[in-house]
Amino acid sequence: MRKIILPYGVKDDDAHLMMLIDDDPFNGEYTRNVKKPTKKNIMKAMQWLVHGALPGDVLFLQFSGHGSREKDEAGMEDNGFNETILPSDYETTGMISDDTIWSSVVYPLPDGVKLIAVMDSCHSGTVLDLPFEYNFKRSEWKEDTNPSHSAGDVIQFSGCMDNQKSADAGSQLYNAGGAMTAAFIVVLHKNPSPTYEQLIELMTKHLKQQGFKQIPQLTASQRFNAKDKIFSLEGGIDSNKNEVIGRVLRKRYKEKKSIFRKLRQGRKKFG
Repeated sequence: MRKIILPYGVKDDDAHLMMLIDDDPFNGEYTRNVKKPTKKNIMKAMQWLVHGALPGDVLFLQFSGHGSREKDEAGMEDNGFNETILPSDYETTGMISDDTIWSSVVYPLPDGVKLIAVMDSCHSGTVLDLPFEYNFKRSEWKEDTNPSHSAGDVIQFSGCMDNQKSADAGSQLYNAGGAMTAAFIVVLHKNPSPTYEQLIELMTKHLKQQGFKQIPQLTASQRFNAKDKIFSLEGGIDSNKNEVIGRVLRKRYKEKKSIFRKLRQGRKKFG
């Protein structure tokens, strides 16, 4: 992934790039101090990413690992679940929920700052809790019933829908890892300047050709013209158009008991 983002102007130094990798001893590829993706380190890394962000800054976040779901106690989610990512020590420290990720890297961003996130894990469709989901058949955005609005320009590419699992894969350009991450790299290697709609469509096509059923998703904090806007890590920042900033409760969903019974029975099956 580093080789893909560097041509977009990302500086390859400790002040601008942080990596958390669970490979040991990192295959001899990384020379700088690389930390393990523990819960503590992931939370610190998210704080590092957004700290001091100013208008005009473009940030990039990638997660390729295990994901799951947990019961939504607040009744905000229509499917009854909070989507989660799993740090390497989740069995002792717990999972990281979409609520926590939104509060850590989405809500703090000021107007004029752009964050692109590539989240490749099971149930990752809305793991950043962004309020707008793109409908490719209609080329339009759909707002969440209970949206979580923010001022920054945040765009998420996810490995699958909330009710799907993401597969592992690799390519000549990418070692073993998430299938969606591999598709993201392959597509941008062939075409570094697709529109956002083209990028997702080409990734979906690549995954189908590889025999994967998962469907990548595109969500955002601000509506934009995904059909015409060119993907870039250099500028192209949309200003805030949300009149209300924060979480908006329009409907409180009741617990779906049959779903949670199944979740408890299979809670050890993570993506």
